[in-house]
Amino acid sequence: MIVAGTRDAVLNQVQAVNIHGTILYDLAYTHVGETQPRQARLGSESLYPEPQSGDLIRVQYMMNVATTVERRTR
Repeated sequence: MIVAGTRDAVLNQVQAVNIHGTILYDLAYTHVGETQPRQARLGSESLYPEPQSGDLIRVQYMMNVATTVERRTR
């Protein structure tokens, strides 16, 4: 369990979802060094522009819930 902090990951899949006019993103990603994929649903304010499968990302957590995803360069 990740109480708070960040983990590096690879974005496996991203799907935009429109719920009552609000765009959310369903993400599937895998932490570096792990094989079990994880999922999160975030609003566009918590995600960088134009996420793509294969992107290297950094996931920020609070109480084991992904709160922000940013692109990383390596």
